[in-house]
Amino acid sequence: METAAPFDLDELRRDWIEGISGEQFHRGVLAARASLESTAGALVIREEDPLAFATLFFAAASLRLPTVLANPKWGRQEQAQFDQLMALGAPPAGSILMPTGGTTGGVKLVIHDWASLSASARAAQAFLGGGAVHACSVLPLYHVSGLMPLLRAFVSGGSIRFDEDETSGRCLSLVPTQLQRQMQTRGGLRRLKSAQVIFVGGAAMPAAVRRQARELKLPVVPVYGMTETAAMFAAVPRQDFLAVEDSGAVLLGDTQVSIDADGSIRVRSSSLFKGYHGGAPVDPAEGFRTADAGWLDEQRRLHLHGRMDRLINTGGEKVDPAEVRVALLQLPGVVQASVVGEPDDEWGEIVVAYLRMESGSAPPDRAALRHQLKQQLSPYKVPKSIRFD
Repeated sequence: METAAPFDLDELRRDWIEGISGEQFHRGVLAARASLESTAGALVIREEDPLAFATLFFAAASLRLPTVLANPKWGRQEQAQFDQLMALGAPPAGSILMPTGGTTGGVKLVIHDWASLSASARAAQAFLGGGAVHACSVLPLYHVSGLMPLLRAFVSGGSIRFDEDETSGRCLSLVPTQLQRQMQTRGGLRRLKSAQVIFVGGAAMPAAVRRQARELKLPVVPVYGMTETAAMFAAVPRQDFLAVEDSGAVLLGDTQVSIDADGSIRVRSSSLFKGYHGGAPVDPAEGFRTADAGWLDEQRRLHLHGRMDRLINTGGEKVDPAEVRVALLQLPGVVQASVVGEPDDEWGEIVVAYLRMESGSAPPDRAALRHQLKQQLSPYKVPKSIRFD
């Protein structure tokens, strides 16, 4: 039997998106819904404008139309991977698919639905005290870290801004690189200090960034999560972050964590994804084995050791070096290539490529190489340093 839509459209009749009236947004969703009613298969959303994205997203959700979020800035290689996945067939009704690099590289589509996403939103709401969550979302909405602030605001009865012009009493979601940059400017520091809370995730915070945030007494809450868990499922309370160097993260909502024999973190939660599109479904009882290593202390707080796979974590984005190597070997004159991650104070890690060119040929211009790579890969995957053997 088909289940009901996840929410009543009348719930959109409130001024919860800053800069547009609730009535205006409601009319926009109704118009989008009417245009989508005859849609066969899945709706692919590639909108960069956050308001246009939200309009389509809520219209599709109200119809239980399978929805796929796509990065409008994918290169040819990634777009081809996405097209191959979409050729596997339409997702089930009510599903919401989000892209991720996964743990084996390349584009993967993580299957969620309204229930798993709203479970994550309510868990974050409870962690914050149970009231309305007012948030700013400045990350791309096709990314789980950009989408979830929108849903936390909607589910909790809060409001959302798609900028950081006014952060007083609002929740920010940043990666460590963004936090570091904002702490360096007067305007950025003002915004950080006025926020209710600053969720920082996507990568480990460098020690210097943690130290500066503590010295400034910023309301930083380090979080741990991924697309497969609908963003954060564990968080370090801000008072603990300010007082203790390594206090560990509390588990949110109904999340349960166990540590496998090899040290990897296994998650069970109502916010867990259903599986990857084209792959086997996830068994909720078995949970999901992450690519991160960690341990639980006596208070069942989660501590991280680092990644167990080969992925490079640069500014909160995961890069498979094998994928970058394939793109490099397609460039004219490149006969050998290796790709590694190297520590960096700003990005955590940076992607570094080592190339060997054809015998007798002069090393090409690095800027030209990067330009060619951007036709194949997303900008964050392009090596920040290219070195020649």
